[in-house]
Order: sequence, then C-alpha cells, then structure tokens
Amino acid sequence: MNHLKSLITGLLFLLSVNGFCQPVIYVNHVAYDKQGPKTAVVSFDQVVKPGLKFSLINLETQKADFNGTLKSPGSMEAWFPGKHYYAADFTALTKTGKYKVSINYQKKDYSSESFTIGKDALTNSTLGAIVQYYHKQRANTPEELAGDKKMLLYGSDKTVDVRGGWADASGDISKYFSHLAYANFMSPQQIPMVAWSMADACENIPGKLDELGIRDSLNSEALWGADYMMRSLSEEDYFYMTVFSYFKPDITARRIVGLDANSVTTDKYQCALREGGGMGIAALARISGLKKDGAFTAAQYLDAAKRAYAHLAVNNLKYTDDGKENIIDDYCGLMAATELWIATDSAYYKDEARKRAASLAKRMSPQGYFIADDKDRPFWHAADAGLPVIALCRYLSKEKEQGRRTVTLAVIKKALDYNLSVTAKVDNPFGYARQTFKHGDKIKEGFFIPHENETGWWWQGENARLASLATAAIVGGRLVYPAAGGWGVKPELASYAQQQLSWVLGQNPYNVCFMYGFGKNNVPYMKALFGHGSQKGGISNGITGKKENGDGSGIDFKIEDEGNEWRWTEQWIPHAGWFLQALTAITEQPAASEVVQKKPAFRVLALAEAGGHHIAFSNQARVWLDSVAVAEHFSIDYTTRTDQIDEAFLKQYQLILQLDYVPYGWKDKAAAAFEKYIDEGQGGWVGFHHATLLGEFDGFPMWNWFSDFMGGIRYVNYIGSFVSAEVNVEDRKHPVMKGVSSKFTIGKEEWYIYNKSPRPKVQVLASADESTYQPNSEVKMGDHPVVWTNTKVKARNVYIFMGHSPDLLLNKDWKLMVKNAILWASGK
Repeated sequence: MNHLKSLITGLLFLLSVNGFCQPVIYVNHVAYDKQGPKTAVVSFDQVVKPGLKFSLINLETQKADFNGTLKSPGSMEAWFPGKHYYAADFTALTKTGKYKVSINYQKKDYSSESFTIGKDALTNSTLGAIVQYYHKQRANTPEELAGDKKMLLYGSDKTVDVRGGWADASGDISKYFSHLAYANFMSPQQIPMVAWSMADACENIPGKLDELGIRDSLNSEALWGADYMMRSLSEEDYFYMTVFSYFKPDITARRIVGLDANSVTTDKYQCALREGGGMGIAALARISGLKKDGAFTAAQYLDAAKRAYAHLAVNNLKYTDDGKENIIDDYCGLMAATELWIATDSAYYKDEARKRAASLAKRMSPQGYFIADDKDRPFWHAADAGLPVIALCRYLSKEKEQGRRTVTLAVIKKALDYNLSVTAKVDNPFGYARQTFKHGDKIKEGFFIPHENETGWWWQGENARLASLATAAIVGGRLVYPAAGGWGVKPELASYAQQQLSWVLGQNPYNVCFMYGFGKNNVPYMKALFGHGSQKGGISNGITGKKENGDGSGIDFKIEDEGNEWRWTEQWIPHAGWFLQALTAITEQPAASEVVQKKPAFRVLALAEAGGHHIAFSNQARVWLDSVAVAEHFSIDYTTRTDQIDEAFLKQYQLILQLDYVPYGWKDKAAAAFEKYIDEGQGGWVGFHHATLLGEFDGFPMWNWFSDFMGGIRYVNYIGSFVSAEVNVEDRKHPVMKGVSSKFTIGKEEWYIYNKSPRPKVQVLASADESTYQPNSEVKMGDHPVVWTNTKVKARNVYIFMGHSPDLLLNKDWKLMVKNAILWASGK
C-alpha cells in the first residue's frame, strides 16, 4: 500500500511540474541579480505564432514593469518529444521587487513561480542558509564526537582522533576528503574543497558577509573544517581519506578506510593529491591566511600544509591507484602549490606551481577541452568540471611573469570558449552545460555524464558541476573577457553562468528547486543518522540522463526509485560548496581588469589537418598560437575541412593560416574563393610545410594556381630520415625577419626537395644550408629556399617550410619569425 501511495504521489508530482499539456513558465524560483542576466523558459505543446508577448508582473503593484517578446530557442526531442520551448529575456529590468513572468495564450493567463530581483539578490537570499546548512552538517553530536575521538584504522588496532568535519550527504554520514579513488578520473573534492570555498568567501566578500551578519559564522565553519583536516593528518604526514560509517547506526562500526567499488573497504586510506590531499593542503594554507585560530593556530595550519606537501612530493604516485598522475593531480597539485606560494612567497612553491600550470596547459586539446590522461580521454567530471580553470585563475592571482601569464590566459580563454560553443552546438533552451566525454571507445558530446563509467555504479545529478562551471565562467571570464557592468564578464559568459545557477533553483524541465527550503517543488525530506537529514540551504543532486541509457543521453528525475532515488534527491556537501563559490564570484566586485578587453585587431582562420603524422606539431602549435592571439589581441578560429569556405565566409578573416594543410582535395568553391582572396588582396596568408606538397596525390590533380603561387614548383622528394640544418636569413630588412638571428638551426626536419627553386618567381627571405645537414643526406636540392613571399599577388603572404616537429615550439627564432609573419601578413 505504501509503495502504491508513493507511486501515485510521484506521478502527481511529475504531472504538476510538467504542466499537463498547458504552457509552463520555468524560472529561477529564488532571485535574479539586478546587475546580471535574467531569463525564463516557456514550453508549449505546439509551435506558437511569432510575436507572443510576455510581461514581468510586479507583485506589489500587480502591474507590468516590463514587456517583451518570446523568442524560440528550439525543441528537445531527446528529452520531451513534442514540446516547443521559447525564451523570455528580461535582463533589461533592473527595478527591485518581487515578480512573476506572465503570458496570455489562447485567451488564458499563465504565470510562473514568484522570484525577487535586486542588488546581490541571489547572495542575499541564500548565503546565510548555506552557512547554516554546514553548521547543521557538523559531525558534532555526542555519539559522533565520542566515536571519532578513538577511530580505528582499517585492519589495525591503532586508533586516532578524527573529530570534526561535516557529514557528507543526507544519505551517507561518512566523512570524505574524496571518494571513488579506485576510478582514478572521477575523484571529487569534498571536505577540503568546502573548507577552501569558505576561506575564498571570507577573503573576497567580507563586506557582504558583514552586511548579512554571518562573517563570524562562516569563519567559524572554515576553522571547523581546518581543525578536522589537522586531525586527519597522520604522523607520517599523509591525510586519512575516509571515515566510513558502513551506513550503520552503530558508531563503533566506523573505520578510517580506503574505498573500492561497491563500498568495499581497504587499508588504502592515504590521500594522493587527487584524492583530497591537494585540496587539503590548499585549504589549510589558505585558511592560515585568515590569521584566526580554531582548535589549532593559524601557524599550525600552515606548517601542516607544508609537511603534507613535502610528503606528497615524494609519495604521490605510491598512493594513486594506477601509479600514474592525471589531470586531477595537476589541478589539485596546482591549488596546493599556489596557496603555499601565496602564504609563504617561497621560490620552491613558485616553481612547483609553475610546473603544474604548465602541465595543465599541455593537457589542453585543439578542440578546447582538457585531456585527462596521457592519451585521449576528455576531462569531464560530475562535480568539479570548473576546477581546472579555477586553479589556473588562482595561480594567476600570484603569477606576475608576463610570458607565463600569457600562456595561462590563453588556456583559460580556450576552455571558456569551448564551454560556450559545445553548450550552444544543439538546441538547448535551458542552457544546460554540455561536455565532451569518452564512452567505450568513442568520443561523444552530451548533456549528462555517462552512466557507464570507470566507477562501475556512480552517476547522479550534477548540480555541483553546474555551479563549478558557473564559477569558472565568472572568475575566468573576468581575466580573459572582462566587461563593464553586470558580473564583469561578456554577456555570453554571464548568461551561461546564470543558466547553470537558475537550473539548480528551479529553471529546469521539472520545475524543481533543488535548494531545500527555497522555491517550490523541493525534493522530499531525506532522513539520516544523527540528525543529518535534509537541511535548509542544502542542495540535492539534481537531474540526470535517462536511467537506462549508458551514455547518459535522455533525461531523468525520480523522487521514488526503490531506494535508488538518492541519485536525484540526496543532498551532498560539494553542491552547496560550489554554489558558495559561485555566489562569491558574482558578488565580488571586479578589480581593475588584468587584461584590457579590446575588439580583436584582426581575425585569423587556421586550416589544420585532423590527423596524420603532423598532428603532434599542429596540436602544440595551436596552444602556442592561442597564447600569441591573447598577447597580440587577435582572434583565431580553427577548421579541419574546407566545406564551409566560400567568398562570404572568407570575408570574416584578415588572415588565413595554412597550418600543415595540403594544397589538394579542396572543394571547388573553396579553392575559387581562396584564389580570389589572394589575387585581390582581401587578406593575408601564412603557410607552413605541407602547403607545398604539390603534385598528384591521393587521386587529386595538382592545383596549378597554387603551384604558380608558390613559384611554379612541384614536390619531388624529402629527407625521410630527418636531419637538422642551419637556416641563413637572406633578407634581414624584411619585417618577417625583424629580431630573428641571421643564422639559426632547425632540428628534426624532413626538408622537401622541389623540381626547381622557386627563387626566380618569389622573394626569398631565408634558405637552408645543405652543407650543414646532420647527419648528412644524399637528398639535396642545391639552391634551397625555405622562407619566401610572392610579391606578384596583392595579398601579403609568407611561406615557411619548417612545420613538422613539435620541437619547433622550443625554437625562439622560429617562433619570432612566425609571429612576425602573422602580424605583417595581416596588415597589422
């Protein structure tokens, strides 16, 4: 009978939130900041005529303070077949008040849930409740304090005092630095991340905390977390990963453990960097900067962070489950080193932070997502998807060396550009953050994490992921896309951040506010041991892909599922921790911009092959080129095909960069548009290496125009064994050679041989000295130009033969020559 009652309740709930065949208006149930973006989504069961109006009704006056027109962002057939969604944008409304969105459709009025608009309204409404939520999640009942004071290590009769910390979730009162360590790529940051988030707020928005009267309370919670981490630091200077309850009310059953799949416990309880150790160090170092004492002193917090870092510098690989470091070690290690660098100003931690930042930069893929392993696994994460960008931003708060800043800013920019582009790639009315992931042996894009993953069982709602990406959009955006007003970032990033936070607070297809005690349609109360059930201000897991779909496609939300409803309804401390970081980011007043936002001086189209034996060069070159683009204020778009190229397409660009892309197999319209672009001087051109592979290849005839453009040459041979050679600059006065050494050496190159020298028809800027080949080669050309320009066409152009090995990115003369070529050929 109880099961039938629950089923009926669930059906009625879903019918109510989905509107039962009538228009539904989805809004953030809580608050919109007057200075930020403000949108709603309206669903219909049929296409509506263009021009349907909406209004913002002031609930005090019952009059419309704003009127607008709905716009159609599309449908979501994979989610809800037959539904049609429309967007209501009321960003322009900045009047403080309580409102509803209203429409009149087929002579009937429909309204949304109510919400507030005001200055810092989102923070003012929710921050105090979040602080109180953590206070009630403290593992401080008499039973917990007594049991945790003498906690047994798994497989040992040794006990340690690990009092404190926060119960992890409304369905699990264990205490975690992290879990899922055995899965290697999915370890979430738990108690240490929460403590770091609290310190971040204490440091960055003290005025707001004072205004709300919660500064002392939040400081107290941060210190509570620090004290737990201090007690969790072993005599050997590693952190204990988990105090596990075994889901039992018996306090004596708790143990310090490591976890394998299906909650199998082990004695592998030592935290690697990615298993909470890195964030534990970062949190202790940062909290020491608050200059406040808890059960331990600020000086003891910092000393413990130093000791833990020294230990993991030697032992990290020993504690990882697969004996390898991955991206999570990098961003957690970067956070640890950065916070210690900030706290101590030590050259050692500076070097350590720089190593980790460089390692993260190398993980950036050409597509714009990070690579998690040493192969091709895209980085995706159910909770901490924004943490790589946050770690890089925190590093830049200390790093002042311009070269390193430029590279790091380029990585942040590329990551944020990717987040926007992949999210906007399909119809996405709610703006839910999409991602790239590996499912089986296939790279896919989608909304939700794959349910078939390395953990074997763990998938849940992703509200922490959404808040982490919102934080990254604001904090990173202020560095690479600063803007006046609003949240201090360009509108696209502000809207992206707002949509993620609004999804959590009710603007989702189920019309559920996942922050307990706020809005409408909260998930049912979940009871837990020692009073740690659902609490006001806590955030539930949220919405997932369809339960039955291993790749995470489709959509699902269940409030009853035979005990598995925790995937959607359970509160979890990282959700509120990341939401706290997002609130801090949008409330913090942007400092004077570290990057002057300018309209790009020019736009570059880079043609790059999608595979082949030049892909290593192309991938490394893209990372470097992105950093040059940031430093020189131009934008660069990459493509691996010519299908979309025509005259109209090329008018967007002032320079074409042929980055190891062959001169054959182009679509006819692309070839014709390119010829006109060069002949008429519509823009400039810089080509590399493969651009002179002229002849009959792969069944395609030679492109005669291109051969003439390159001096009438045809490819004949190459040095397949790779040799180094000295390059002599012949025209030192040409702008491309400004500052370049008169002679420089290029290593590991497969020097091309042509049927003749292009010299009679082109202006040679540099040539290879074949007598310097190391080792010597019989494949020689005689007069061997390697850098030249064709002055007989109107477009400024430069061909640079060297472009095979990624080692070129270590050659300062080659890099300077390429940068000069880009700036000169673009006319800028």
